[in-house]
Amino acid sequence: MARNRVFKSTLTMWVLNGLSPLMQDSKKYNLEALFERLTFNQHRQLVLFCGSQMWAATELNKLTNKTTSFLTLSKEPAFNQAQWPEHLHQILGQEFEVAIYDGYSGIIPNKLAALSGTVKAGGILALVLPELGQLSFWCDQGITTWQNHQQSLTTSPFLIRWQHLFTQLPISIISETNDARLSLPSLKPASELNHRLGEQDKVIETLTTLLTKSRQHILLTADRGRGKSSALGLLASKMPEQSFVVCARQYQAVKSSFMHLANALGVEYSGNEKTLANLRFCPPDKLLQENISDDIILIDEAAALPVPTLIKIADQFKRCVFASTLVGYEGNGRGYTLRFKRFLAKHSPTYQQITLNAPIRYEQCDPLESSINKLFALDAQFNAPKQLEQFEFTHITSEDLLHDEHLLRQAFSLLVLAHYQTSVNDLRQLLDQPENKLFAIKQQNHLLGICLVSIEGGLNADSIAMIAQQNRRPKGHLLPQQLYHLLQQDTFLSHKAARVVRIAIAPEFQSQKLGQQLLNYTEQQLQDEVDYFGSSFGCTAQLLKFWQENEYRIVKLGFKQDKASGEYSAIVLKSNKNLSEEQHQLRVRFSQQFTYQLLTQYQMLDDTLVSQLMKPTSGNSLISAEYKQQLKILLDQPAHIEQGLALIWQIVSQNPQILYNLSAISHRLLIKLVLQGNKKDVIQKELCIDSKKQLNLCLSNLVAEIYAQI
Repeated sequence: MARNRVFKSTLTMWVLNGLSPLMQDSKKYNLEALFERLTFNQHRQLVLFCGSQMWAATELNKLTNKTTSFLTLSKEPAFNQAQWPEHLHQILGQEFEVAIYDGYSGIIPNKLAALSGTVKAGGILALVLPELGQLSFWCDQGITTWQNHQQSLTTSPFLIRWQHLFTQLPISIISETNDARLSLPSLKPASELNHRLGEQDKVIETLTTLLTKSRQHILLTADRGRGKSSALGLLASKMPEQSFVVCARQYQAVKSSFMHLANALGVEYSGNEKTLANLRFCPPDKLLQENISDDIILIDEAAALPVPTLIKIADQFKRCVFASTLVGYEGNGRGYTLRFKRFLAKHSPTYQQITLNAPIRYEQCDPLESSINKLFALDAQFNAPKQLEQFEFTHITSEDLLHDEHLLRQAFSLLVLAHYQTSVNDLRQLLDQPENKLFAIKQQNHLLGICLVSIEGGLNADSIAMIAQQNRRPKGHLLPQQLYHLLQQDTFLSHKAARVVRIAIAPEFQSQKLGQQLLNYTEQQLQDEVDYFGSSFGCTAQLLKFWQENEYRIVKLGFKQDKASGEYSAIVLKSNKNLSEEQHQLRVRFSQQFTYQLLTQYQMLDDTLVSQLMKPTSGNSLISAEYKQQLKILLDQPAHIEQGLALIWQIVSQNPQILYNLSAISHRLLIKLVLQGNKKDVIQKELCIDSKKQLNLCLSNLVAEIYAQI
């Protein structure tokens, strides 16, 4: 009890002197001065603890013994209150004075970047690593995440890059065997502090004005930590007579909006209310079913929703704020912003874009944010050349990326633009997966496009036996294993495959056949190394058309839609040698199953995608005289056309080429009504057919067009 009273008295003295209690331990490192300056500047910093894991645990426990405001991510129980959460949402949404990441437990970039977001102003992110000189030949436990079966890595280019970067960053380094290096920032003038909320206030004022005076859509973009979600709640508080609907994939994502609305109104919020004052929560699928006339729709983390869903929302509602994080921990909003802006520019040209630049929880030019951005290339911006000139194709190795930071940042920024789910984990995979091949289009020092390929397959007999007996699913080798399970043939496992992971072309130079040329170059470079090529992707009509034009054939369409994109996963295949018969078997099998699955699993599949999926790869089949005669009877007796839909289904299923010579309305009607078996009222609404009489007329025209073809 006496010791507790002394501790409390000392704690009070520290607080009265404007110091954090964390500053007083570890005197040999002079952390007092570091914490004091960070607190004064309202900044945060990365501090490396370099040495053995047990030494680091002992030193960091001295810090955490004096506070409850800390979080430690480690698998080693020697650290105080160590934990290793599986999901990022278990980390985000909290604030700590000290956040600790144990690199010995495995460096997972997404996890470390997310942890950095929990550090409050005046705090530190402590990263435990071996001595920096060892990083060039040390591998952490996390390296296995990026290893395929039958691989064994002894070095990590990702960590070697860190070794170089650490000498350039505003960080402190505390070493078990070497002298400490503290990066003590200079104190900021008082005139530069405490202006963090000014920009958010101005943005809320602008939003209020725009939404009051006109009906238009607004894009609100920001990096993480800029107060985007809180701004949505404060916006609702500024317009108390206006009803708002806030929409996100999960209620958890919008709690900040409700909390700030409650604080502004001076009311209680328990953390569970789905409706508060003039703001209510609605998930995106239910939102599209609602008949709302005057509510303002707030979409939080819009980049996490499928762009087609966003387009439907923009079409259905007249005043929407689409808010999204440009640089996140699990994914990236830059690609979404580009694609969605194109749609808005065409269909809603009066839309406005507003950006939140200033952080809310700490001052600008934050050393920790700067360090994390550099370590994970989160701030990499793609700058395309002004015009397309003479270019060349090239193979870029991991060594090239390691020794050319500008090249690495260009490549990663292209990946970010190409796919909304690109995360900082992909940066490590780009550097540390030895079976990745990167091919590129270069114009002088600029990348115009990249093609990332994973070499898979070539498994030994023991591995194949394990897969066949379903005892084990070896890590990696995604394409060979998926194809094996379709046909149960070892050939796909024993032969080498090149899985195209991603093709990314600079937005400024898309639709100029660069992607096709780059894919052809990639195939030429790998033709002597692999037996077949393939890819797996979220299937859209446009993407599938690209692969089909390059002689890839679809062999599988998944049953589950991606939660973020809303798309079904497709596998396409192109045989290089020896596997043409297996590819043909897969293609025939898919075609036979797909016609049935359209009536069950894919009843709501977009008709343009259905049309692309059914594209024939061979010539016409013979149509029997009996079928022709029955069609003629239907044509002469239009009152019986509905009874003849089964006949039309049989003919088109066997002769899908018929689809592609029909008028637009007949084409869609054939897919929606006959092939997918949708109800008439659904079809009339989708195809804008006013009456049953008009529907029957359209059916008669459909039969006439089919008969004319055959």
